[in-house]
Amino acid sequence: MKSVFLVLSGPGGTGKTSLIKRWLNDCPDLGYVPNITTRAPRPKSIVDESGFYKHVSRSEFREMVSKNMFAQWVNPSSGKYYGTPIAPLQEAISSGNDLVFDYTPQLYLNLRRQFRQHVVGIFIVPPTLSELMNRLSKRGTEQGEELHIKQNMALQDLAYVDEHDYHVVNDDFEQTLQTLKCIHTSERCRMSRIIGLQERCRAVSPHSMMFYYDPLNERLANMADE
Repeated sequence: MKSVFLVLSGPGGTGKTSLIKRWLNDCPDLGYVPNITTRAPRPKSIVDESGFYKHVSRSEFREMVSKNMFAQWVNPSSGKYYGTPIAPLQEAISSGNDLVFDYTPQLYLNLRRQFRQHVVGIFIVPPTLSELMNRLSKRGTEQGEELHIKQNMALQDLAYVDEHDYHVVNDDFEQTLQTLKCIHTSERCRMSRIIGLQERCRAVSPHSMMFYYDPLNERLANMADE
């Protein structure tokens, strides 16, 4: 079975992190690869990022880039760099394990370019644009100019909705979580992910052609008369 990389993509403030935390708790076989970032950790009193990020200095990040240790990396705003280590992804593919990611569309598109056979894009949005702006303001992780930048980035993210495979409105947490689990199950059953299935079935099945519209069963008889 080919690994499935389930990428929850979309603007900040849509609830992606909260959904992933519950999803990982409910489905222990699903894995998560922490992002490497140069930004400072956020206070736990505002948001608990435990297990979601590994914080490094810019020099450490630059060294990782030079050693090709990232599947992808981006610089979304001044002084802030984010990257996904490539080794855990390669290990997941080798073992057939599935992973979930908490990404912006830019990160999602970068990952899809390298792992197109594995990546599934799920665009997460709140029910309305005003609700999105309200969530970004209320969560308290950015203030002033940083909040303004984050809101503008969110609006730009919306332009990439059509690049994704699924669109999910997060207006009810439990229902949204159930939808994500159903998507995972569906992707696990996709024919292209079951390695060798087509070959095994053809090896034991008689060779046959598919014909349409022979209501009187005359196809063979007509062939004999010609």
